Amino acid sequence: MKNFLRLLLCFALSAFVIARGAAGSKESTAPTQEKPSGRKADAKTLLDDANKATAAIIKSARADKDLDPKKAENKPFWQSLQTVAKSLMTAGAGLAAKKDDFFKGIAGAREAEEQMKVGWQLTDSKNKSVIENGKKLGRALALLRTDFSKEAQRRKAGGELTDKEKAQFEKIKAQQKDLLAKIKKLEGEAKKDKALEKGLAELRRQAERVMKEPATLDAYIATLYSLDLQAGLIRGYSYYVDPEWRNDYLLLVDHIKVSDASRSEWETSVTYDWAMINTSVDVDDGEGVDVSDGLSDPEISSQASYVENGSFDMSEAERNEVAVEENNIEEVASPDESLDAAPDDESEDATDDSADDAFGSRSHQRLGRRHLLLGGQVRFDGRIAQWVRSHGDDERRADKWCKNHAASLTRSRS
Repeated sequence: MKNFLRLLLCFALSAFVIARGAAGSKESTAPTQEKPSGRKADAKTLLDDANKATAAIIKSARADKDLDPKKAENKPFWQSLQTVAKSLMTAGAGLAAKKDDFFKGIAGAREAEEQMKVGWQLTDSKNKSVIENGKKLGRALALLRTDFSKEAQRRKAGGELTDKEKAQFEKIKAQQKDLLAKIKKLEGEAKKDKALEKGLAELRRQAERVMKEPATLDAYIATLYSLDLQAGLIRGYSYYVDPEWRNDYLLLVDHIKVSDASRSEWETSVTYDWAMINTSVDVDDGEGVDVSDGLSDPEISSQASYVENGSFDMSEAERNEVAVEENNIEEVASPDESLDAAPDDESEDATDDSADDAFGSRSHQRLGRRHLLLGGQVRFDGRIAQWVRSHGDDERRADKWCKNHAASLTRSRS
């Protein structure tokens, strides 16, 4: 809570700087080299970015013998990548037809992308192209989810929660309470599996956080967003479970169906203004989504077709093999292996939390802040969202970043 309040103060300071700039403040500042302001993108552009990033991941992974889809330890990664591609196809058809399949596809892709992060650790791969494009995929999906969803429309409308929304929020909290009881039981069985133990601990923190949320619009929308990522974590860690208590873990997987039903209930009750998809949003440099592989449209379709039609099913023996080998996964991974990259202006501190920064390598303790931030109205500047996703609980660095960020806003708006 102390850190959260600290970050809120940071947001308030940033907002003050913006307001002062808008009022015409012309205070002099020392000359600086400012970064480009990024670019603007509408829903179709971001969906195209996500498809390009996915195709680039597939292309690089197919060329890497260490990511051979026939190897058992690589199949969870390929399965989630397949779900990403299929979900994006659903989203594309929904966008073209202006139907709710667009929202279902984006939410499904974001869930699968989170699952892919967990499965990535099982591969023990350090493929830089996969990692780089995985980051870009995640950023594109996050922007689509938080700027072009029905939740984004509701957040923009503002106001208090309706009685129906309050009742729905309480229903979700009750479901999280039930999930928490199941997680606590499983934590006792996972004592000898450090990776799975850490994943369950993050799921427990998420459930506890939702149960404590106030009945506000921002908290409600943030919770709806968080259900995607929670489901991705649950599915991803299912491959880590030893055979003797796998049936117990399936209770968590069953929770996803309950969670999806809650989200669907809200989503079908909301009418969407499709004019929103043509609105352009700022893509900050720290949220870069451009793919540099130069893939042509036919090649993007070809790569997507490969993974959509591929067979990555796992036999029971393969699942058991992966679960046993997973116990030997290294706990600490390099920041260079992370899909949750820090923004460029924080590069001097990048090594401070290397133990938590690897893509899939146990950075889940920061997901709660990502949920809240991406769900709330404070994502008015992409660098704020990117910093919080990358740095979690370090108070000293939070102070330093807030001061630097406020200074950069002053320069850019003077």
